Amino acid sequence: MSKSLIVKNNIRIDAPVARVWDVLTKPEYIRQWDELPEDFGDYEVHPATVIEFPGFSKMSVVEFELNKKLRYSLYVPAWNDESITNIGYTYSLSVDEHGYTWLGVEIGDFAILAEGDKYYENSNTFGQTASQKIKELAEKREILL
Repeated sequence: MSKSLIVKNNIRIDAPVARVWDVLTKPEYIRQWDELPEDFGDYEVHPATVIEFPGFSKMSVVEFELNKKLRYSLYVPAWNDESITNIGYTYSLSVDEHGYTWLGVEIGDFAILAEGDKYYENSNTFGQTASQKIKELAEKREILL
């Protein structure tokens, strides 16, 4: 497949970048915009974090730049190919000249998968929903005071 299947979302958030980072890395917030295994615990995501749903999927942090970038590599056993390591979730943060935080979400590239279109569509829905929920959580002034 020659086309790229990467979900890309950008959203402006009226909150300090550190607050958005907390929503991306603290389990009490992650559970409000994504799923975590029941036994994940309450520790913050860090450079060696692995989030595993046994038999379904495993996400490993492969890039961690405080208040800037968080990237997970995704592995799904159903793909039957352990060499697939370049599919992942990337959350990028930046601050514009007006003090707004911009969250960029990239998911994929699913083009290398036989059912890439299906994964792309599901991830597109997740990307939009998660971005909006992250924005709402970060903009709640009382959450991190």
